[in-house]
Formats: sequence, C-alpha cells, structure tokens
Amino acid sequence: MEPDYSGLRLEELCFGSLTGHYGEEKDYFLDFITSGESASPRPLVLFLHGGGFSHHADKRQWFIARFARDFANSGWAVAVPDYPVYERRDEFREHSLEKACLKVSEAVEKALPYLEGRKDELSIDTSRLAIAGASAGAMGSFYYLSSHPGVFGVFINLWGPPWELPGLRGFPPVLSVHGTADTLVPYDLEAPVQAGLESLGIRHELITLEGARHTPIDRYDEYRSKLLEWLGIVTAGSF
Repeated sequence: MEPDYSGLRLEELCFGSLTGHYGEEKDYFLDFITSGESASPRPLVLFLHGGGFSHHADKRQWFIARFARDFANSGWAVAVPDYPVYERRDEFREHSLEKACLKVSEAVEKALPYLEGRKDELSIDTSRLAIAGASAGAMGSFYYLSSHPGVFGVFINLWGPPWELPGLRGFPPVLSVHGTADTLVPYDLEAPVQAGLESLGIRHELITLEGARHTPIDRYDEYRSKLLEWLGIVTAGSF
C-alpha cells in the first residue's frame, strides 16, 4: 500500500552520507512533510520507521503517512529519515541489536544538523523537537537518547522497547504504545522501560492495547489523541 500524502507538502531531501553495515558509503534521504506554508517556525517531530533493520521497509511505509498527516495538521513539521539497514530481515540478530540501533542513532546525528542548517528555509523551530519511532525505529531512538540527553522534548515509543535496554537517565518524557499480543517485540519488554523511567522520576505513560499485535494501526483511533496530547508537552514548553 502506498502512503497517502495528498493535501500535504512532501519534499525528499538528502541529509548527508553514512557508512552502511557492509562498509558502503551512500547518501541518505528524509521525507519532510508539512501542511503547507507557515507564517511562523513550526516545531519538528523526527519519525524513525521500523522494518526489522532491513530493506524490508523504509521511510515510505504507508502507515507513517497517517501519523504525519495528524502531526502536520496540528502545526508540526515531520521529518522521516532513512538509515543504514541490512539486506536480510533479522540479520541484525547475527551481529548485535546495539550495532543496528547505533546506525539509526547515526542517522539522527546526521539529520539534525542538516535540519538546523536549513531551519529558516524550512520554517522549523529546532528548539522544539520531538522524536518518535516505530518498532526498530523506536529501538534506535532509545540508543540515541541514552547518549544525547536534552535534545528532544518528548519521545513517542511505538511498540519498540529493545531487548537490550540502554541507560534511561536524561530521557525526555516518554509515551509508549504497545499491544499485548505482539509476538515480534513482546509486550513484556515494556516493564523494564516503565520501571526504569519511574525510578529516575521521568514522566511516562504506557498505552496498553489488549489483544493487539505488532504495528496496530487498525487501533490507531484508540491512541491518536494521546499522541497529539504528548506532542503538546513540547509546544507548551513544559518538559
């Protein structure tokens, strides 16, 4: 299924070159999505796609457009970057989850300065940032945030707590969404995340979707308003 960006402005931008898992160097691109022209700079949400850290999926996963549409129509700019992946799905298990996640983190590290350098042209406010990730993209976001405190005002973790949890100190407020019948990224992995955030006094909330499997887009209406509410933490400057 193709993503539906009708009525939105979509630009594909090259944010820089990265070295892939096999030592190859190539340019990487991000989708920059807005509702159109804006008289004032918009806050920015960086959305990291899922797909098992493989070529199975990229930034054009159809369901990302559903999130991007709601975010853009709520006054946000949305950037969805690609990142280095493996040829085979689950190949990351032969190497390490940490290595796969750090490649996602490297893409964030490259994309943010690029966007900062074009903030006037793109009409974005890089002092108001949120990060969201689905599945593998969320796992990579955990690793980025563990070593880059204070960059983002909110983290939206969509069914993506990693098996090997990095340190959570310095994390922004975290909203998590997960289905109890998820067999790819088990729901039980949320427990140490929530306990760790609680012990550190970090604002957090878990939306549990009873009986939902991985990537529960069919249940989107059940958590849509919460996503927008939590993004409001950034725009209100209350993080």
